Amino acid sequence: MDEVKKIAEIAKALMLRDGYHAPIVFVEGTNGKVAVLLESFGNTNGERVRDMMKVGIKTAIECHVGELELIVFVNEAWMNKNPDVLPSQDPKRQEMLMIHSLDARTQDEDMQGFEVIRDPKGQVVNLLDWYHPASGGIKGNLLQAFQEGYQTVRPILN
Repeated sequence: MDEVKKIAEIAKALMLRDGYHAPIVFVEGTNGKVAVLLESFGNTNGERVRDMMKVGIKTAIECHVGELELIVFVNEAWMNKNPDVLPSQDPKRQEMLMIHSLDARTQDEDMQGFEVIRDPKGQVVNLLDWYHPASGGIKGNLLQAFQEGYQTVRPILN
């Protein structure tokens, strides 16, 4: 997936330059490509699933990319190693830049994670390659929610 690598490189460059990365979905379809900024992205998993479904519906209505081929979601996240504590409440949490992709044709998912390193002034100074499971080894619900929202509306538009 060369497209995912390109998106990851751009996301890393923006994170290093700007110090943050807004949640954004990159969509490639049979009729074109589009990037969709998430105007809201909930605090809980349920809220995030709902927001991704809404963005999928909005993309189907407004963007006309055709049949879905690739969905890539870029966002910042907190991660930790203690399953008993929410990452947002763990003082030892790690700030991450995450790139999660879904091949809409095969349903193969992949995820890349980069640990965000900041200097004492809070400036991003490095992104450490942190997480690359084997393709197909990740199953989440956000990209599926996007796809479900998109496909709910798409047949109506044909």
